[in-house]
Amino acid sequence: MPPSRDDICSAIKSYVKHLGNHEVDALVALFAEDAVQHEPLGVTSYRGADEIRAFDTENAKVDFTVSLLSPITVSGRYAATQLRVERAGMAAFAATDLFEFDEACRIVSLSVVIDPRAPAGPSGAPA
Repeated sequence: MPPSRDDICSAIKSYVKHLGNHEVDALVALFAEDAVQHEPLGVTSYRGADEIRAFDTENAKVDFTVSLLSPITVSGRYAATQLRVERAGMAAFAATDLFEFDEACRIVSLSVVIDPRAPAGPSGAPA
């Protein structure tokens, strides 16, 4: 049985918080041990908690912030949302994240579509 919509929305909000605060341990704890993260989708895939941790550790060295840009859309065990990404020296842009969750509401798959040319409006969208 998939997790509830509320559980999935809560997990995604935690993901955004930990990603934006560069909290690698808390971020990786949201993933299943055998999860896969495609970031950016079609370019690089990280398989398992160790590879995801290594990626997130390097990513945390980059000065950026993220916030929800769109509502969280949930369908069964899948969810999608857009994030507003802000990085020094660049215009804010939108990234689209597609999640798949297991029964324990851990991320088993994350696909991130990054488009630095996609304009991002103001942050703070409702879930």
